[in-house]
Amino acid sequence: MCNNKVPQRSYSEKNTNLPKQLPLVGLGCSSFSSFFSSEDSDDEFTVETVSRELPVVIGWIQTIQHAVLNRGINLLDTAPWYGHGVSETVVGYALDTILSDEGCDQAQQRKLARSDLIINTKVGRYEADVLKQFDFSYETTIKSVQRSLERMNCSYIDVIQLHDPEFAPSISILLKETIPALLECKRRGWARALGLTGYPLDVQHEILVKAASEFNTIVFDQSLVYCHNNIHDNNLFSEYCFPSERAATDTFAGFCQHSNINLMAAAPLSMGLLTHSGPPAWHPAPTVLKEACVKASKLCASEGVNISSLAILYSLSH
Repeated sequence: MCNNKVPQRSYSEKNTNLPKQLPLVGLGCSSFSSFFSSEDSDDEFTVETVSRELPVVIGWIQTIQHAVLNRGINLLDTAPWYGHGVSETVVGYALDTILSDEGCDQAQQRKLARSDLIINTKVGRYEADVLKQFDFSYETTIKSVQRSLERMNCSYIDVIQLHDPEFAPSISILLKETIPALLECKRRGWARALGLTGYPLDVQHEILVKAASEFNTIVFDQSLVYCHNNIHDNNLFSEYCFPSERAATDTFAGFCQHSNINLMAAAPLSMGLLTHSGPPAWHPAPTVLKEACVKASKLCASEGVNISSLAILYSLSH
């Protein structure tokens, strides 16, 4: 078996809250749940019914073990929203097998210290029920981080991220409740750094700017965006008109660089769009884009090319 490991790259030299190095690719953990299961799949279960003895869960645990121990992909990104607690629970099962106990011979066990892993999760988005899906209140944010620590059996989270804030009732609630709760989690040692995740780049930009102004400091150490560094969408590096004092026109990537906010680009397969099997039924992309991706997949197949491999290579090239 080939045991080549993913190379590490320099990530944060200035910001000591973040890891100095990251693997070139991380492991997104949303698929360690029924999130991407087909409608006729038998893999539907909840955080109350999931068990480490289930065959599909055993497979997920083995996938995480292989990624971390054999491939050196030591960055795991999850969220309470992924499977509504299932993904975090499965990550916890895997960590039980990967992390060493203090005082044990790590080399003999082939296990890792907690400091060898980067474990990120999120707050703000939770349940399938639309009335319970989002909650950006102070109390719920604190409880969510505590629950994540319990599910994953971790002493701390590397980066706690505000999840999909574009769905918040207002930016005001983020500034008055969510962000103060995140800062409190960081103060208590539950989180090493704070992050922001979401789809609309202009919303992320507005939150980052207003948070820095409200708290008189750079609040968020990291921004994670998704589906903007892809074959069909390269807006991360396109010119955007932001109300920035630094430049009348700037890219989001440029803004983050100027502001000392580290940037991650997620979902190189665009949440299943750029795959042979296509996206799940709930995928929010417009029909015209879905149809274009199907045509692109067929074109790639006719040339003996896997569209997923092509998509990943494109993202990595940027």
